Amino acid sequence: MSQALDPLRRFFSRINLICAILGAALLFGIAAIVCFEVLGRALGAPSRLWVIEASEYALLFMTFLGAPYLLEKNRHVVLDLVLNNLPRGPHLLAQIVNAAIGLLVCVILTLVGIGVVLDQFDTGTREVTVMRPYSWWITAAMPLGMALMSVQFLDALLRAFSAEPR
Repeated sequence: MSQALDPLRRFFSRINLICAILGAALLFGIAAIVCFEVLGRALGAPSRLWVIEASEYALLFMTFLGAPYLLEKNRHVVLDLVLNNLPRGPHLLAQIVNAAIGLLVCVILTLVGIGVVLDQFDTGTREVTVMRPYSWWITAAMPLGMALMSVQFLDALLRAFSAEPR
């Protein structure tokens, strides 16, 4: 079964890498605009109100774009000290429970997120801020990231049931 899933795993791995690169680019962009803002203010330029707002939106996107990549590479938060010292049977059970709960939570958040995004799109809701972006532009980060994380948790669950190493 593993060989049959390899092309699909590579496909999602590429998507996760692209999302992580976009997240890193956003981090670089935030750092650059904040540095320019600080330098500009030190030189007497007026404050740009959109800098903080854009940074907040970018932080949200960075989180949801980078999380699936970290999950794929097994760099997410986990209690390694406990997990690595369990015997094989309980270790495998802990992996299955972790992947199942993660999959369930991510699928629910994906579905709820899609519903919220569609509702915001239908109503044309805008944020009450300086930039006034459509709300769905911002909220769309959540179902995208959660859907990709669902795929990773499903893969982890399949690997745990087949006792396949990550």
